[in-house]
Amino acid sequence: MNYDVSMLEIKLLLMTVQFGNFSEVARRQDLTPSAVSRKMAQLEHKLGVKLLHRHTRSVSLTAEGQQFVSQCRPMLAQFEQLAASFEQRAEQPSGSVKLSVPVAFGRLHVAPYLQQLLERYPQLNIELQLTDEYVDPAAEGIDLLLRIGVINDSSLRMKVFAKQRYLLAASPEYLGRYGQPQSPTELTDHNCLVFKGIKGLQRWYFGAEHTSLKAFEVGGSLYSNNAELLVQAAIDGAGIVLFPSWLIGDAIQSGKLLPLLSDWHKSVSLEPQQICALYLDSDQPAPKVRAVIDFLAENYGSPVYWDA
Repeated sequence: MNYDVSMLEIKLLLMTVQFGNFSEVARRQDLTPSAVSRKMAQLEHKLGVKLLHRHTRSVSLTAEGQQFVSQCRPMLAQFEQLAASFEQRAEQPSGSVKLSVPVAFGRLHVAPYLQQLLERYPQLNIELQLTDEYVDPAAEGIDLLLRIGVINDSSLRMKVFAKQRYLLAASPEYLGRYGQPQSPTELTDHNCLVFKGIKGLQRWYFGAEHTSLKAFEVGGSLYSNNAELLVQAAIDGAGIVLFPSWLIGDAIQSGKLLPLLSDWHKSVSLEPQQICALYLDSDQPAPKVRAVIDFLAENYGSPVYWDA
């Protein structure tokens, strides 16, 4: 029997018993359901007993699980009370935080707040890495990743700031010359400025209300691996772009770009995308990491200000 049982595993077990499924526990703990399931399997392996009956949409305790949970509840309550007392006495977050952020998002929605963050926490040092490349936080010593897209890495813990929302837009000058498309099929008659990254030309997906997303073929005279360049080209009247609200929201609010096909759902992926903070799996993030996450969440708001 392996007695190396973590408080996180015990807490997740008690929450699973409380809510009856892994999905709700995952939502409340900024984890994926698969990560919660994996933690429960690890706990059972360490104890050498089966704690949970796994049903299609729910879980329930075995007899051994009921016995284990009855003993763990008071123990976890005492631990959390002790931890809270230490947390109240804790000093301000301090030390270095190595933060990795996508280039455009970092320039627009992280850099403007760095001075305010450092003024609030004068004992913090921030090392900001702007990159759109894949980063292995363990190998590169990254404390906190801000990532956008389809998040599949269940080995990392996650704080979701918002769902990614896409907007189709063009400048008033372009629309004055070529008119507004009334449906995605009409985009074949327009100059679409499409992002082209390491995976090739980005696909555009549209779905009417209560229908699933469907790919539509688009093309144009300008492709680039730099999204901000394409946005500027659209502002200058070169064509139509499909980009996240955090990237082109300001241009739309200022009237430099006008939104198109507002009644359609839009994306560049069939899977839901999220804007989130990721950090290495642990019982609790370091206070300095938690301070940065909470600061960003506070400034982004709910709903996030670029979608408000």
